[in-house]
Amino acid sequence: MPVDFIDPQLVQKLIYTFLCCFPYMVLILYSFRGHWRFNKKVTFLIVFLCITVDITLIAVKLITRNGNEVIWNISTSVIYIGFIFVAIKEHIGKLIFTVLVLTNLGDFNITCAKCIEGIFFREQALEGYNYTYLLMIALVMTVVLPVIYLLIFKGISSTISDTSYDIINEEGKRIKHPWRYLWLIPAVFYVFWMHQSFWDGRELLEKKMDPMNTVYLFVIDAGSVLIYRTIIKTVDLFENNLNLIAENNAISIQRLCYENLNSRLENMRRTRHDLRHHTALLKEIRKSGDLSALDELIDMYTEQNSLDQPLVFCENETVNIVIAYYSEIAYKNNISFSVKTDIPEDIFIDKKELAVLFGNILENACDACKDADRERFVDLAAAFKTTASGKHYLSISLKNSFATETSIGDNGVFRSTKHEGDGIGISSVQTITKKYGGVCSFTPEGKIFTVSVILYE
Repeated sequence: MPVDFIDPQLVQKLIYTFLCCFPYMVLILYSFRGHWRFNKKVTFLIVFLCITVDITLIAVKLITRNGNEVIWNISTSVIYIGFIFVAIKEHIGKLIFTVLVLTNLGDFNITCAKCIEGIFFREQALEGYNYTYLLMIALVMTVVLPVIYLLIFKGISSTISDTSYDIINEEGKRIKHPWRYLWLIPAVFYVFWMHQSFWDGRELLEKKMDPMNTVYLFVIDAGSVLIYRTIIKTVDLFENNLNLIAENNAISIQRLCYENLNSRLENMRRTRHDLRHHTALLKEIRKSGDLSALDELIDMYTEQNSLDQPLVFCENETVNIVIAYYSEIAYKNNISFSVKTDIPEDIFIDKKELAVLFGNILENACDACKDADRERFVDLAAAFKTTASGKHYLSISLKNSFATETSIGDNGVFRSTKHEGDGIGISSVQTITKKYGGVCSFTPEGKIFTVSVILYE
């Protein structure tokens, strides 16, 4: 049987649903541009699917005349909360913050729209969803959404590459990101909204049309917006500080490289200066035929100038500097240092994290070897590889001798042998591994400690 007319209530409800979701999705995508989880085509497809599913649910609800409003509202909320978490790649605390802020301010927008409608179109306002209400919502959002962006969401997108996990500072210690708890502030305002909406027993429509109630909520929301803006600015300063830490770390690595090279150049200048004395001594040794004296001179010359220590271990400058530094430490402590690395300069891992990763495992290995009475060795193998599917990954394997017995705490983390509590180095390696979706293992067996790490692009 052909449909002779379209139910106006259905059309109005569908338009209302579109107005209460699509503008906010645009606001989110624009605010977090550069932090989308997928490319543009996939992201826009997700937007289209979310809107289509929600509108379909509303249509089914109205056609079937299912009066369970709570279930339908929960379904709609799940769809759009899911959109934020699926489409945006940010710290989970920031995403929760975003959901709660938009929920609070979105409720104010529709309350304000209904109040204005009640002032100018009293009879239509009592009907619930109608075109005058939709017009007021559109007008309110035209004014309010740009203000929300400028005061809250402008600058909310992270200035650091990834805030999905805790941050590691230049000492390898984990810093708890403030987004872990800042979402509690809009959560408190949300609870206040719920209390304000239902506490006095009046009908929700009646309260929305009360100008004094709307003014009261405006004052509360204005204060919350100032608090939200303060939060965003504070976190921005925090993340800028982290960037400075990363830059300082890069400068420290360059200084380390300079110091090592300068030390070797100084040895070369000293050797050149003393060369004529050594030449005269060699002539005397040749005349005397004392080969033992010749051996002593050669050993001294080699030890002073580290002639058997390579300068280049791989193409990646950051990794090369760290390995060169610990090769010197190993040499000075009579530790056999074997390296086999194949890592290009441009890889998917942040330079700061590369330095922390290799620095921690090599520092722990050299420190463990110092206590060993017999054979002291560090064997490092690392390679940048590509799977059959074209996915890149970094594989690291390190073995070293050790003497001090290891112990594992109740939380499964190795205890430090240098201080009380858990080992910071291993914890830092685990954090970096988790960030790149990889795996790591630390295995003491006999007198050999084995570290295995794989990081994926």
